[in-house]
Amino acid sequence: MAVSKKVAVLGLDGLSQGYLNKLINRGILTYTKHLVNSGHTTVYNLECFPPATPPSWTTILTGVNPGKHGIFAFDYIEPNTLEHRLFNAMHLEHPRIHEMLSMLEMPSIMINPIPGYPLIPAKNSKIISRTVIVPKTQCYPKNKDMEKYCRKIDLALNILNSALSECEKALIKSLNLVKAVLEIVEDMFQTSKWNLLWINFQIPDIILHKCGFEIFTKTLKTERKLFNYIDRLIKIMDELSEFLIIVSDHGFSMYNKLVRINDILANKGYVETVNEFSKAALREYRELKLEIAGKSTGRTRNFMVKHVDKYRSKAFYVSKWNLGVYVKDEKIADEIIRVLSNVKGIKWVKTREEIYHGPYVNRAPKLILCPDFDSGYLQSDNKIVGKEYEEGLFKDHHPLGIFIVKSKDVALKRKPKVTNTAVTPLIMYILEMPLPKTSDGVDELKSILAEKPSAIRFKNYTPKWRILKKIASTLK
Repeated sequence: MAVSKKVAVLGLDGLSQGYLNKLINRGILTYTKHLVNSGHTTVYNLECFPPATPPSWTTILTGVNPGKHGIFAFDYIEPNTLEHRLFNAMHLEHPRIHEMLSMLEMPSIMINPIPGYPLIPAKNSKIISRTVIVPKTQCYPKNKDMEKYCRKIDLALNILNSALSECEKALIKSLNLVKAVLEIVEDMFQTSKWNLLWINFQIPDIILHKCGFEIFTKTLKTERKLFNYIDRLIKIMDELSEFLIIVSDHGFSMYNKLVRINDILANKGYVETVNEFSKAALREYRELKLEIAGKSTGRTRNFMVKHVDKYRSKAFYVSKWNLGVYVKDEKIADEIIRVLSNVKGIKWVKTREEIYHGPYVNRAPKLILCPDFDSGYLQSDNKIVGKEYEEGLFKDHHPLGIFIVKSKDVALKRKPKVTNTAVTPLIMYILEMPLPKTSDGVDELKSILAEKPSAIRFKNYTPKWRILKKIASTLK
């Protein structure tokens, strides 16, 4: 079943069209500019909801919505105990593209799959994982060469200079990581067979979070170096493949208002509060992550801030990147929809069943909401501060990412945007492989193909993949 076609994918977390334009207009991404302007390249906005790393990348890598792959956010509330937990790869319920290709005896190189921990083995694949929730660099298969690559990445991310600003530290780590991956990939090209090469970076997302607002308008020195290396990587990937894709899991934008959802719910009597950071207090995603890692959250007592009491509240907004409202008694769900639907700055509020479909929908919070991003509104954290809105200048995720496809052999239609379920189906189609039977992006795929597609085949990859997932728990 082996084919000679090669598809190379570069995932750039948080890359928006605006930030890409800034880099190109400053003369940094010179090869990428040539690529984007090529007659063989099609550029789309990619619709990504929710605009958060775990669910969106997982949708991109599987071709199915969260109701089928099981990952809805960074975090979730366990319904029976109200325990606040992080999603990981053991919650994944659908194989990702490199795992599906492995069942077809098709070799892949996958750097930073999402979710990245724990690592799930996939025959015919070489996998390196060091992403936002991965505690240390992992690899598959475990051999001398792969472990050498892991050490190279760990060394690249080991920045000891505590005097650096958070912005400069993020830029230097990102630069070192891209350099290391560039060396690893060049070495792999000499020693490995592959039909799919997929590299995900937490870039520029980490930079946009850590650096000040000048990152949108100015070009920092280390930022220029970083994207010159990324441009070099794009050139290499383009030269060694017939099809090149650059994709992001969401965009990034500036906002001028925060909607404090738990304050609104507290004022309506749905949220009860607790002053102390106790067991009852609802954590934020980042606080939860630090606690799990055994690190200090750096909390200081703030008498102006209260926390949601998980046990006594009737309903509450889960966390900043969750966009979900947990409702204890579903009988009051319609009441809460009416309350939040009348809040300026919230575009819509819907039940999870209206947004997602599949066997794992009940893992999501009962209600899903969408801030009015394009009118300058952004969701706040989950604390109670005594006011329903905050005005200022804020920056964070946006639902529109990018999807750039260079293809000489498969003609694509130009349209304003496509959904993130289309990425994996397109790649599987390009490689002439069966799409997953549960694909959500088939209609989207057909809508962007310029010519009538040849017969699209399907295969149920999930049963065999579940065995691989069980093996993951035995890896050291």
